Amino acid sequence: MILHNGITIRQMAKGSVGFICIVLVWIFLLELLDALTQIDLISGSSPPVTVLGLAVAFFLGFKNTSAYGRWVEARKIWGDLVNASRDWGNTISNLVQTDGTPIDAEIRRELLERHVAWLNLLAFQLRQPSATGRTRRPWMFGHKPVADKAALHQDPDCWRSSQLAADLPRLEGKSNRATYLLYLQGERISTLAQSGKIDSYWHVALMNRLARLADDQGQSERIKNTPFPRQVAEVGRIFSYVFIFLLPLAFNDERSITIGLDLPVMQSVLLDWLVFAPVGALVCWIFFVTERVSASMEDPFEGDVTDVPISAICRMIEIDLRQMTAFGTAPPPAKPIDRALL
Repeated sequence: MILHNGITIRQMAKGSVGFICIVLVWIFLLELLDALTQIDLISGSSPPVTVLGLAVAFFLGFKNTSAYGRWVEARKIWGDLVNASRDWGNTISNLVQTDGTPIDAEIRRELLERHVAWLNLLAFQLRQPSATGRTRRPWMFGHKPVADKAALHQDPDCWRSSQLAADLPRLEGKSNRATYLLYLQGERISTLAQSGKIDSYWHVALMNRLARLADDQGQSERIKNTPFPRQVAEVGRIFSYVFIFLLPLAFNDERSITIGLDLPVMQSVLLDWLVFAPVGALVCWIFFVTERVSASMEDPFEGDVTDVPISAICRMIEIDLRQMTAFGTAPPPAKPIDRALL
């Protein structure tokens, strides 16, 4: 998630240098072709290009709204996961036995550590490259991809360090380890109820809290495993590039600053290009960036700088839980990397 003042015009332009150069060259070729020929398509293209521009603008608006709604939904799910985790920590801290005395500290520690382990494991699973997701951008709004995979829950072994030693052997071979970890949590709670350490009320209350956590996991996996509709994404991209390709044609409609001047063809073309090319490139660049904005929000769990900062959220939850329960040492808060929280 890019933070305030994390995007500047300079950064955005730096990430679009190749595109801008291509547009400038294309505009120059059209200027030259217009000066050497009398092709009507080049000399009178404003009306169709204008109509196409309106259609593309409406479609990109729909695409951006849909992608943003998907990103916001993912953030709301993890916001609920934060609340549910705090509720879990508060409940575990105040868990009492059937006689009203506090439950053993080691049991509370186990339930807390397993929850922290589940958070890190869920983040790891969500951050794995998806066959249905987008390809990571080499340069997004001036921000390079972060190479520290362990910090982003992308290293294959990063989740193991947070697991309880007794749980690791049981997690091996499971297709969805985070789901199985919730099962182990529920199994432990059931064992406490069967042994008479907690009464049926606490048993039901704790299982309901696990159900809420399972619901948040399922909603996250729904977004992760359901790609943004490709018919919307690809058609929007194609329409944008078609419009960007045709837009410079509209700048050739009966206008030239060298009309009436007895100048060589190349000199006339260069003067017109120097005057009108920056404006044409700017308009094309705006449509290009608009399409990239929607593309950056299509898959909010892939680990890009524009995604939901689930690694930072995991760290924040762990800090809250450890300070609330006094179990373990709270780690330092996650720090932004290049003005982006990951």
